[in-house]
Amino acid sequence: MLYITIITLLVPIAIGITSCNCDSVPDEHLAATDSAEASLIEPYIRQYTDEELEFFLDSIAALSPEQWMDDVAFMPDSIFKNREPMNKVLSDLDFSQLQEAVEMSQMDTVAARHIFGNFQMPDNYLGEETIPMSFYFFETDDTSFTEFAVCPGGSMSDWECDLYFFNSNRIISKQHVYHRYGLELEHYKDADGKTTVYYKENYVSGSGVWWYNYYFYKYDGNKIVPILNELQNSNSNFPWGRRMFWLESSIEKTNPLTIKMVYNVQFWTETEHVEIIRDSTVVVYNWDEKSRMLVGDYSKSKLSKAQILTYYVSTDEFLFINTRSGILKACLLDPTKREAALDYLDNVKSVRTLLMEMSP
Repeated sequence: MLYITIITLLVPIAIGITSCNCDSVPDEHLAATDSAEASLIEPYIRQYTDEELEFFLDSIAALSPEQWMDDVAFMPDSIFKNREPMNKVLSDLDFSQLQEAVEMSQMDTVAARHIFGNFQMPDNYLGEETIPMSFYFFETDDTSFTEFAVCPGGSMSDWECDLYFFNSNRIISKQHVYHRYGLELEHYKDADGKTTVYYKENYVSGSGVWWYNYYFYKYDGNKIVPILNELQNSNSNFPWGRRMFWLESSIEKTNPLTIKMVYNVQFWTETEHVEIIRDSTVVVYNWDEKSRMLVGDYSKSKLSKAQILTYYVSTDEFLFINTRSGILKACLLDPTKREAALDYLDNVKSVRTLLMEMSP
């Protein structure tokens, strides 16, 4: 779904790229890459007048962001919420074999298949008699085997893995995780004493683009329930669009859950990168009993939930225009940023018009 969203942006066509292999680069090197990029493209020619683009900005700014938010959040939210619940009680023999596997961090393949059924098997272990096993314990005493998780096949053997959550000898959930560079499963005790676990889910990684979200789940008896899906790290660089952005989140503390976000936005042009946003903020998440979720207090943050969604790689640029109309209008009044802002608005409007013409 994600690669379809990216392709339909048609940005390479709109900005005239002939070739590129660009990763995210430090700020001090941006000037050097500007000239290299400029040699690869034709000058951008706007399709609309300044007046038409300013009217376009005003018209999008006047709308509610809700119409884009659900669509932008749909894919990561669907993965986050639709994890496979399980209710499989292991026999004494199976549970004993699982406990014995901890010491060697490996297990007989046939026994693992018997316990877990079908799971993501790394290619390099196909046909092997034993496979690696990764264990994650959520209690102080690692020998208690009360709340823990197991990754058969190992958490570092592939870009993805199957993760099984246990409550004692009962498997209560199976989650297929795309981690890309190794599963990093963390945990903490919430204010009510229940275990919360979280990890990073990867949606896309490539040259000049990547995207991870934090997924938080909570133990609730013999269930694992989703409680928070929040952006962890995203980057979209040339050539994926005229708006280049980066955001990275880090967990400051867990009670209450407090996340710091550092972010920036630049407009890419044929001659330079024009920075329009560089800032950081903190979001505090509190437990909401009605929804049974962690809810961010964005009223005390510099970023709203809608603005965070504009850092999703699969975002809709209309949402950025809508939620950042004040900054865009300020850019139009700034001689050093006006042309880059107009080029960006023209690109968004032109691509959207083209897509509408192409649709049946």
